[in-house]
Amino acid sequence: MTTLVACQPSTTPETVPPTTEDPAQTPGADAGGDMEGDMGGDMGGDRTAYSEVPVPEGAVGAEPTDIALATFGSTEPVEGNFEEEAELVEQTDDQALVILTQTGLADDSVNGMRYRLEFVPEGDQWRLDWVGQQVRCQQGRGSQDWTTELCS
Repeated sequence: MTTLVACQPSTTPETVPPTTEDPAQTPGADAGGDMEGDMGGDMGGDRTAYSEVPVPEGAVGAEPTDIALATFGSTEPVEGNFEEEAELVEQTDDQALVILTQTGLADDSVNGMRYRLEFVPEGDQWRLDWVGQQVRCQQGRGSQDWTTELCS
């Protein structure tokens, strides 16, 4: 899969409905709770701030950041000011969260893509369990903030 295919969905992406409970106010939410809460803090918000995208089959490996880059990272030579960063935001025995950010895309409407990748343990490896996506538009083509709205 190429980055440009991921930036230009042919249909409007599904959105994940917001949760009715504030996990930040739930006792023990940070101790092995699910990742729909505020896990990740300033690094991209929670699931509700992302459009859910299909999880590719076979996304399993030893390191969550390596899986994120292999699955959603740039696979083509890049030009200009393209930057890509995969950051392991949190990892426990039961879950891991990676934020993959790509900016300076060679696209006339989309400047950046940000993915929220949630992993669960599978044996002695990690399996990609949920993926959400946000975009940031080029100047004059839509939102300059991370959003799920399509760029024009």
